[in-house]
Amino acid sequence: MTEQEQKYKAFVLNDSENNMGRLVNGCDELRYLLANPEANKIFAKHNENEILTYATKFSPFYKQFEGFKSLQDFPIVSKQDLKDHWDEIAVPQLAQDSNICTKFTSGSTGTPFKMILDKYKHGRWIAGNKIFRENVGVKSHEKTVFVSETVKDKKIPQERMDRDNVYYFFMPYLDNESLTKFINDLKDQKVKTITALASIYDAIARWIASGVAPEWEGDFIAVFSVSEPLKETTRKIISEYFRCPMYVFYANEENGVLGVEDGSGNGLRANNVDFTLEVLKMDSDEPAEDGEIGRLVITDYFNKAFPIIRYENGDLLSVVHNDDGSLYIKEIVGRLADTLYTTDGRIVPYFDGISFMEEFMDIRQFQLIQEDYTHFRWLLNTDNHSYEDTIINHCKKLFGKDSEWQIEYVSEIPKLRSGKFRMTVCNIKK
Repeated sequence: MTEQEQKYKAFVLNDSENNMGRLVNGCDELRYLLANPEANKIFAKHNENEILTYATKFSPFYKQFEGFKSLQDFPIVSKQDLKDHWDEIAVPQLAQDSNICTKFTSGSTGTPFKMILDKYKHGRWIAGNKIFRENVGVKSHEKTVFVSETVKDKKIPQERMDRDNVYYFFMPYLDNESLTKFINDLKDQKVKTITALASIYDAIARWIASGVAPEWEGDFIAVFSVSEPLKETTRKIISEYFRCPMYVFYANEENGVLGVEDGSGNGLRANNVDFTLEVLKMDSDEPAEDGEIGRLVITDYFNKAFPIIRYENGDLLSVVHNDDGSLYIKEIVGRLADTLYTTDGRIVPYFDGISFMEEFMDIRQFQLIQEDYTHFRWLLNTDNHSYEDTIINHCKKLFGKDSEWQIEYVSEIPKLRSGKFRMTVCNIKK
């Protein structure tokens, strides 16, 4: 019996004896409904109605909507709204339960936030992480490494990491010595998959491209990129080096897994088993068309301690509804707060504004700052100053001939507390 099989068997036994099999059952249900989207249409409608009815009975904030006719009768709420009305939204009977799980968001939007999950919702949160990875060949309890900037904050006991076969690794330096040790440790510890921020993979890709990386002698199943836009050049280099596919993994702390690439070429398979995922137009609360960029609004079916109904999380994306009931996220273009504009006020999709920079592999970091509709600044962390004309000419074509550009060279672009980089910053007051 392999290490993965031993640890998974222990997990199933523990879940059966101490949790009434809830985790395993949640995994089974999620697996089945993702594979049978027609059946999920029925379950989703039931689950949506159930959480709306529950919220209007037990959440002080939502009692005013007791006579609702549809989801659209409920208000759209932001993270700040959830913070401002936290005590009213939380269900008193469950908020103080000893089995409540507390999650904290990183505050990368400038809005740090605490979320509570009841025991069943926490199980669904875990199930999503397991099943969406399983969909691309990574079974539960395969040895996994998360490269995390917040390891110290998580305070995860070594015993738990050994039990789950999931290890958290803090990598404060990305120099040749540190990266070589990291690669050798992954091989020696027989790690099967890693998950990290896209910007960490960018650094690893530059290191690989420089020719100093040792040959990879491990055996990976897959690599997952989270939280930041993944450059296709980075994906290509990382996939070729580790000899395995690389997938975008879209999730947040307060809800769980929202979508993960599944290798089909259709984009990210969206989690419409656990959520209603609305995409609304940029300038109204009407539904966006398939393929049209819009604002993501999330209704979580299972958090009864803190009902999350029509939560606009700030992300901009497009989706496609398939005839069989499956839902795919075609494109994630960034956050509303980081949206860029042309000089005449048109929105520039997040990745369109920066994707051309991928080919400049010796630019270690970059950040595009829009001060107003006319004035822009690039912060570049590079020793090569020969790209200025190319960058400015490209940007004037995209943002407007009357746009004005500055380029500043820096030794480092500060990270957010979460470890993420903001590749774009828009200072226009909306």
